[in-house]
Amino acid sequence: MKLRTFIAAAAVGAVATAAPVALAQTPDPISGGTTIGATVPSMLELIITQPKTGLTTFTKAKTYSSSFDVAVTTTDNAAQLSLADGEVASGSKLGRLAAGKKLLPLPLEARVGKSSFAALNAPVEPMLTSWSQPVARAKATVNLRQVVKAKAAGSYRKVFFVTLSTDTP
Repeated sequence: MKLRTFIAAAAVGAVATAAPVALAQTPDPISGGTTIGATVPSMLELIITQPKTGLTTFTKAKTYSSSFDVAVTTTDNAAQLSLADGEVASGSKLGRLAAGKKLLPLPLEARVGKSSFAALNAPVEPMLTSWSQPVARAKATVNLRQVVKAKAAGSYRKVFFVTLSTDTP
């Protein structure tokens, strides 16, 4: 299964390495036993879809939501998906939508599945979900939530990094 996954990803140009060589050995042709093995290099692939709705205008006090889908392929035994602020690493703008110098008072929150929402203003990026075995195009939906306590005029935006990484280097 690992070998098939790697070849499928390489066929669409996601990885610029040569396909691994499969080894087939028949130690004893009389018993009919065949051992098949392969060495597959570490590979990660992350496909992100466009969000279903934007979080740019807030016409009244309420909780606004949006989501986007990801598809994950990994040959490693452990991988994790996280979301980090792509504009600042600390300070008052961390994790908060901005319209010029105006900031929403509460941070944007994210989650995958039924887990708790994690605020994106923490100095450590929240891990949204993880996989404990190799997967091929495993689907996950990242849900975003913005709580607005009063009408907020302007066109708000924020750049975030969606990251797929292995648990071990």
